Amino acid sequence: MEAFGDLLARTEGRILALAWRILGDRHLAEDAAQETYLRVFRSLNSFRLGERFEAWMVRIAVNVCYDLARKRGPLPAPAEVLDGLEGDAAPMAAEEAVLLHQRRALVRQALATLPLAERTALVLRDLEGHSTEEVARILGVRPVTIRSQVASARAKVQAFCSRLLKPTDGGRP
Repeated sequence: MEAFGDLLARTEGRILALAWRILGDRHLAEDAAQETYLRVFRSLNSFRLGERFEAWMVRIAVNVCYDLARKRGPLPAPAEVLDGLEGDAAPMAAEEAVLLHQRRALVRQALATLPLAERTALVLRDLEGHSTEEVARILGVRPVTIRSQVASARAKVQAFCSRLLKPTDGGRP
């Protein structure tokens, strides 16, 4: 039990952040994190030695997120999907901070438009930093599927951002 408590303490922030990025809602993410740890605890005997424990736990977290998404219907737009990605960034000028906040808000809006599978692949690959092969193992699909989903998601995010940033009225913003 003590070892499980240590595991929880070391990973709860990461599991919560993953769930928040996938689900886009802090309360849903908190529910998902709690359910993830319940499932991990109940399934410890099914963990295969030689498998990376973190990847196994992330797979459970993703499955929990999918289960919650199915139960709740359409997902809300992510409120703060990208907050905290840079950690403790160096202080910046006020103008830079405003621009960064605006870029994050735009990307959050774009992520909210993605299908759940593409959003999950993009979050795991680009935001969580997993390799394509590891994301494929986590999601139970082939690496080519992940590459396709990530490429499609990136293109959709870029197109969404370009549409909103496109100058109007003869080049005047």
